[in-house]
Amino acid sequence: MQENIKLTQEQVIFLVFMATLGNIVYSHTWIDNDVDRAAWVATFIGILLVIPFAVWILYLGRNYPGSTIFDILEAGLGKMTCTVVSIIYILINIAVAVTMLNMFAELIKTFFNKYTPIWIIMLFLVLIAAMYISSGIKTFARAVEVVTILGLMNFFVSFIFAFPKYIHIEYIIPIFDTSLLGFIKGVLFITGAASESLLLLMVLVGFIPDSGKHYMWVVKGLVFFAIVFPAAILVIIMMLSPEMAKNIAFGGVNAAKIIQVEEFVRGLEVFIFGTYQFIAIGKTSCCLYCAWTTAKKMFNNWNPRLLLFLTALAILVPSI
Repeated sequence: MQENIKLTQEQVIFLVFMATLGNIVYSHTWIDNDVDRAAWVATFIGILLVIPFAVWILYLGRNYPGSTIFDILEAGLGKMTCTVVSIIYILINIAVAVTMLNMFAELIKTFFNKYTPIWIIMLFLVLIAAMYISSGIKTFARAVEVVTILGLMNFFVSFIFAFPKYIHIEYIIPIFDTSLLGFIKGVLFITGAASESLLLLMVLVGFIPDSGKHYMWVVKGLVFFAIVFPAAILVIIMMLSPEMAKNIAFGGVNAAKIIQVEEFVRGLEVFIFGTYQFIAIGKTSCCLYCAWTTAKKMFNNWNPRLLLFLTALAILVPSI
C-alpha cells in the first residue's frame, strides 16, 4: 500500500455507492423484457446479492492490514501471477470507464448538445477524474462524497414534483407478472452489473481500518444503493409505464421531460442531466483510480504522475 491513510465510515459508504452506480444506470433496462413490472424488485435483490462477495474481500484483508487484494495475491501466489491478474484488472477498469464515457456521450448527443465534438466532453471528464485522484485517496473520497450528494439532490429535485400528478400506481400492478425463470435472469444480470463495486473494493480494502471488523461500512453502502436505485426505477415506471420504460433509452431524462411545475417550468431534464454527469465523473474517477493504483504497484511506484497520464490516456483514446 502506497498511502498510509485510513478512510472514515462515511467516505467508504459513498465510495461503494458510486462504485456500484456506474454503468448500471444504463444497462438495467436490459432486464425489462424478462422482469417487466418487477424490475425494481429484481434490481433490489440483485444488488443485495453482491454483499457476500464484498464481505469476503474485506475478510481477506483483515490479516493483511493496509494491503490491497493484489498485495495479498502477490504474497500468496507470487509476483508473476499477481502481474498477470493486475494487467487483466487494469484492462477491465479501462473497459468499464470507456463504456461509461460512451453511454454518457450518447446521452449528451441525444438530448443536450449535438454540435460540440464528443472528444472535448470526454477529455473534460477524464481531466476532472485525474485531478480528483492525483491528490490521493482522501481527496478522491471527498470528491466522490460531493458528486454523489449533488447527483442525488438533482434527482430528487426533479422527481419530487412528479408526485402525485404524474404517478400512476396502476402501472406497477400486478408486480410479479413474469415467469420465475425470467425474474431469476433479471436478478442475476443486475448482480453482475452491480459487481463493478468489487473492482474498487479490491483496492479500497487497504484503506479501511480493521476491514474484517468494519465490514458493515461496505454493507451499508450497498444497502443504501439497493434502496435508492430501485426506488428511482420504480418512480420512472410509475411515470412512463413499464412498456414505454423498456422501449426508450435514458428513461430518467424522458420521465423528467414530461414534468410541469404550474405554468412556469416545463421539463426538468436539466437536473437529471446533472445527475448523469456527476455519475460519469464519479465512476470514471473510480476506474481511473483503480487502474492507476494497480499500475503504480506493478512499476514499484515509478513516476506516478506519468503513470496517471498514461492510464488516463488509455481510457480517453478508446472512448473517442
